[in-house]
Amino acid sequence: MKSNSLKFLLSAGLFLLPAMSLQAGLNATLQVDINCYFQAKTGISGGVESGQVGVVRLDSKQLLTLIGKEKGIKFANGTLLMVSDDAVVFVADAQGNSIMDVSNLVKIVFRKGHELLHGKVNLTNGKEDSRTYYPISLTFNLTTLKGSLDGIGIEDRLTTAPDGDGVQIIRGNTDCSVNGKGLVNGGSGFYEGTINLKGRNASVQ
Repeated sequence: MKSNSLKFLLSAGLFLLPAMSLQAGLNATLQVDINCYFQAKTGISGGVESGQVGVVRLDSKQLLTLIGKEKGIKFANGTLLMVSDDAVVFVADAQGNSIMDVSNLVKIVFRKGHELLHGKVNLTNGKEDSRTYYPISLTFNLTTLKGSLDGIGIEDRLTTAPDGDGVQIIRGNTDCSVNGKGLVNGGSGFYEGTINLKGRNASVQ
């Protein structure tokens, strides 16, 4: 199924129509799982109208393959798609070391400023145990994948108080259900799925 889906994405014109920033100090692995629904068949026979809906699935591995084709690179197994604390999307090796910035091809926007906060944040030492709700958009600017998906992100964050050396551990996990609409293989389509961001970093106060 995955190889067939990828072949479809590479051969078809896929367009998604219609922004997330983790707090400072946290790089997160980006996982996407998106279903693209399109009208595969329609017909009328004997006074009965019938149709068949097709589905193409896009995950992070397939998205990395599309980015690699755009860049003329075949990424090694274990390569990750990651988002920095200032919303730069980049390709990283299995250890999380940046290989290249791809934010011109895949863009994430965290629309914070009017978010809903549940929990506590210590404004003096940065200790935090919170859940935050805010709008998110994921935008693609690839040859075979263009447009955006929108949703509401739910971010759980746990930051320890600084230890004796001023080091604090930051853990974050963001889940977001997203949807959109656009064109698949020249026809109209609908899109729904999930975005997940997960990271763990150590920072020095």
